[in-house]
Amino acid sequence: MMPADARAPASCRARGFTLIEVLIALAFLALAMSAIIATVGVSIRNAAGLQDKTFAHWVAMNELTTLRLAPAWPDIGTQKGDAEMAGQKWNWQAVVSSTQDPDLLRVDIDVSNALSPATVSASLVGFIGRPLPQLPGSNPAPHAAQGGTAAP
Repeated sequence: MMPADARAPASCRARGFTLIEVLIALAFLALAMSAIIATVGVSIRNAAGLQDKTFAHWVAMNELTTLRLAPAWPDIGTQKGDAEMAGQKWNWQAVVSSTQDPDLLRVDIDVSNALSPATVSASLVGFIGRPLPQLPGSNPAPHAAQGGTAAP
């Protein structure tokens, strides 16, 4: 009979990881986690940049629409202004120029965040047609144009 403190042969003993294997596994995990964190950071910055570009584009479209709806044609030259969109201040610059068609103006609008005015966040190019002349008595009643009946 074997004494109780006898050891099992080396081939039967349970074997765990060595210290060097654990350190290599931890180094690999640390490298993978740092790459994942860097990727998430880049994605967050890209999302913020896209949000700023979207708001700046909306500011540019609003200014072009304002110029198109104005009762008079805009003067050829540069116009500057500022606007607020999504709780941020935006600076815009519109350059109105003539085209080969005398009834058409070209408008180039650049928009930048007021916190970084040297960086253009969005650019927009649009065209404005000359307003049609209103003939006397040709102005329809406001309700008739919307499908209602005009007052007698």
